[in-house]
Amino acid sequence: MNLHCPGCHAQFSIELLTQDEAARELLGMRGTMPPSLLSYLTLFRAEKRALSFDRALKLAKEALQLTSNLAQLDAAMAATVESIRAKREEGGEAKPLKNHNYLKRVLENTPDQPAATSLTSQKRPTSPSSKRAQSFDALETWAGGEWLRSAVAAGLQALVALSLDNTPAADTITRTADIWYHVLTKHNTLDIQEIDSPRVALAFSALLTKTGGRWPDPKTLKELLPKRPQRKALEEVETEEARERGRQAARALTAMVGGK
Repeated sequence: MNLHCPGCHAQFSIELLTQDEAARELLGMRGTMPPSLLSYLTLFRAEKRALSFDRALKLAKEALQLTSNLAQLDAAMAATVESIRAKREEGGEAKPLKNHNYLKRVLENTPDQPAATSLTSQKRPTSPSSKRAQSFDALETWAGGEWLRSAVAAGLQALVALSLDNTPAADTITRTADIWYHVLTKHNTLDIQEIDSPRVALAFSALLTKTGGRWPDPKTLKELLPKRPQRKALEEVETEEARERGRQAARALTAMVGGK
């Protein structure tokens, strides 16, 4: 089903809009979500198919309801990710998770963590998880609330969460974001949020399935960017000159019919 933009007359599917809204809500949770949540969500992704934003949002909400102690949940998620990835690397079962049962068992054996007003206010030892959190915060600051930069930042955060080979360090991630932003916007028209935000989200979603375990090249993202929907041709505006030509033609036709 297609919707029409009343301003530019472009068409875009309601499915893309739904995905974009789910992505917005998921990104809006970043300030309070456990740093390990995004890594945990990747365990539900099929090998050759990206996890849709609406399902990721549903899974995130379900996980956050397991306990009110976010620090404890973060520790349990990190342990779950490390355990399952280790099993997969050893040639174990590689099927994606279908529910939170594994996390629930880990959570039962995870000690209570000191309560804090927010996860970002806690002092954490240097670890892969804290490095990711630093990258997430740096990208959040880099985006500055501008929608396109926020879309790029969200995509890079998802890549960072995968712990790929050659993932940029936290202190260089904003420079990486500058390069990706430049490559993505060069020769591409990305100036209408309602139309272009879903395109960027879909490109990153497709990119997540093509990493091969290594940090991708930004050119690949540009290649995966869906074509922009064609705008409807605007009706030609009738000028006064055109109207005068019409009146002259009407008078000439009237004269011919009247025999004058």
